Amino acid sequence: DVDVDDDDVEEMYNDAENGQSDTPQQIASDDDDASTFSSATDLRNKEELAQILEEERHIPMGNVQVLVVTFAVILFANLLKGGGAFHSPLGIRCGSPSFWASNATMILWILIVSIFARSYLVRRCDIKERCNYPYVEGDIKWDARATIVYPLVCTAAGFFAGMFGVGGGIVKGPLMLAMGVHPKVSSASSACMILFTSFTATTSFVVFGLLDMEYAPICLVLGFTATIVGQIVLFYLMEKFQRNSYIAFSIGGIVLLSAFLMTIESLLSMADSGGPKPPTGLCTGKE
Repeated sequence: DVDVDDDDVEEMYNDAENGQSDTPQQIASDDDDASTFSSATDLRNKEELAQILEEERHIPMGNVQVLVVTFAVILFANLLKGGGAFHSPLGIRCGSPSFWASNATMILWILIVSIFARSYLVRRCDIKERCNYPYVEGDIKWDARATIVYPLVCTAAGFFAGMFGVGGGIVKGPLMLAMGVHPKVSSASSACMILFTSFTATTSFVVFGLLDMEYAPICLVLGFTATIVGQIVLFYLMEKFQRNSYIAFSIGGIVLLSAFLMTIESLLSMADSGGPKPPTGLCTGKE
């Protein structure tokens, strides 16, 4: 015996009278529609996944172009506004309202590019999640949280790199290793970022007269030569012993050595200063 509620019986009669009861043909048709929709969705996801995998087999030239254009705009704006030791071609006087407006414009430009880049990364991450993208070890999921936290850390790294004259890779290299990025990818990405941040910082030092031109050529040659020799030796060791950990150890050693040498340099500068120096402004660079 099956217990049937009176309300259920009345509802079935009402549906039958109103022609709303689902016939076997209607039920089968609904199932076919659902199956067709599911198949179409799966097919679209597979097509999107195949497109993403094909795109990631090649260098994303669009991303490279955005990076280069952003760098070029900042570089030319930095030179056009001038500084204490470099007169502005546009007649902008260092410390004037137009000078600070130029700096604010550069920051605004970077924020606009960052917002568009974040939107692109989050949207692409959502597509990958929908398509069941096969993430491998070292891949980063650029979700809504990652696109906020990591850029803020990189911004802090760039700030301290410009303020203290150290390479931003000292912070970015260990950061990417902590994020789980492959050591080779971390090393290459750090080198790429340092190229742009160091060049921009150098132009700022030149504009404000803070770059010692007697040391600059020697340091440029030594840094370039040491970088090439270090890359050759490191890749030789990794190919021979098949150990990517050498990159992690080298980054850790450089961070430790830099902290030690900067501490010694600070102590020596404090000891040789001979008392407090008169305050100098931002626009009092050497002509």
